[in-house]
Amino acid sequence: MFLPKIDEQKCKQCGECVDVCPADVLAIEGDTTVVTAPQECLGCESCISVCPEDAITVEEI
Repeated sequence: MFLPKIDEQKCKQCGECVDVCPADVLAIEGDTTVVTAPQECLGCESCISVCPEDAITVEEI
């Protein structure tokens, strides 16, 4: 199982991670990007590769 984490201090809510995630794990809610379905994370790290702010990490748990 994988757990994506978003550093709210770095995240600019560009939406790139939301668009690229094949499992729809991430969403923008208001002015923050949130992990809405962590149990669905595939660990593919696509979100990490597209984040221009290096605001996302994915931890294997």
